[in-house]
Amino acid sequence: MAELALLLAAAVAAVAGGLALRALRERPQRGVLVLAALAPFNGLLPLVPGGSSAAYWKEALLVLTLLATLVAPRRSLRGVDLPAPSLPWWPAIAVLTVFGSVSALVTAGLEGLLAIKITFFYLLILLVLWRAPFTARDRDHLVSIVMLLGPVTALVGLWQQFVGPAYLVSLGYSYNDQVRTAGGLLRSFSTFNQPFPFGLYVMTSLLVGGAVALAEPRRLRNALFLCAVPVMVVGMGVSIVRASYLGLIVGLLWLGVHRYRTILKALAAVVVVAPLAVLLTSPRLLAPLVSSSSLDQRGAGWSSIVSDVLNHPFGLGLGASGSAAARIALANGRAEATTYQPDNYYVKMALELGPVGLWLFILVIISAAVSTLRAARVLRGRDGALALGVSASVVAAAAASFVATYLEIFPLDVYFWLLLGVVGCSVSQHAAECRANMRRASASARSPSDPAEVVSRPTPVS
Repeated sequence: MAELALLLAAAVAAVAGGLALRALRERPQRGVLVLAALAPFNGLLPLVPGGSSAAYWKEALLVLTLLATLVAPRRSLRGVDLPAPSLPWWPAIAVLTVFGSVSALVTAGLEGLLAIKITFFYLLILLVLWRAPFTARDRDHLVSIVMLLGPVTALVGLWQQFVGPAYLVSLGYSYNDQVRTAGGLLRSFSTFNQPFPFGLYVMTSLLVGGAVALAEPRRLRNALFLCAVPVMVVGMGVSIVRASYLGLIVGLLWLGVHRYRTILKALAAVVVVAPLAVLLTSPRLLAPLVSSSSLDQRGAGWSSIVSDVLNHPFGLGLGASGSAAARIALANGRAEATTYQPDNYYVKMALELGPVGLWLFILVIISAAVSTLRAARVLRGRDGALALGVSASVVAAAAASFVATYLEIFPLDVYFWLLLGVVGCSVSQHAAECRANMRRASASARSPSDPAEVVSRPTPVS
């Protein structure tokens, strides 16, 4: 009986896999949307029996989606072939990828492949979008995913505060890995593996979803999201990730200055009410938020690497610090704690790739922020609002990178490149439609030498 059940399960899995591959071949964009929908739940794998064996599901899904683009049929939009996304910042990231990859291989050999994977792997999303660009419907589905998962993960984070760390450990999580505290308070991590991705993901959801929702507040989806904003803010707060607080403030200021003046008024009201809220809040709750110990430790570490940057103008090599260094240390049997964690992506780039790598990274950030802001001014409707929200998320990521290795944190790297690529799709499709409309208009207009045009043209009386 057990063998029959096993065979039946294998048959069902084979059929489901075949249907999934067929759906992916028809529209590879579905693979990217599935990745965006499931990535925030990657932190639940420790609760699944044998979950460690599925740790690389996301990489496998992305590679499979990229392969599907090679055999997928070409699609058109209103008679116009879908053009490749407009990515004005691609030369900078291309040079940074080549420079970083060479640096990793030269300094660490084959172990450098791990650093390359951690730093640049999800750039493959841009290749998928180049082969299978997102349509307006795909972009709307992505926004719906962001708007749904932001409140859901925030609610899970609040639930963790009620059940406490002991209950979470009994579920299968472990102390100092997922379960962490600050000043005796649990740092919620929701469906993620740590508090940092949780807080920063909710920050991104607030900025991107908020920009789209404010542009069309009467739509039911957007109205529900706006109602959930207080829950998301509190959920992000209990993660005790100050990088998310900084990024959210910078992103909201960006939205307020460039379009939504009501946000500036709301921030001004918060500034007025904040002192009273601080007085009424328990010192036990405020201590982890205002503590400067972690910042002092980071500052001491940053100042100690100045000599390394000066003595190595091309850096110590990609993967010399951060998550990549920790992974390499574990692979070699060393303790993860022996590696340096800069908690600052700019410092990480300067340490690993020198001034050249730092300059390239800053160039990517600036050009991405400027190009998405320009897209927000050119595009109209939902695409314009999405572009503005993505622009705000880019400047928020730039601010958060001062106190976090932002693009080393999954799934923030997935969403960073995906959102930029999606805005590029909307820009190129808008330009293609404008060109097609101009061609149709010129083709429908009669030539001045056409006999019918000559007969119908009025002539002056002598």
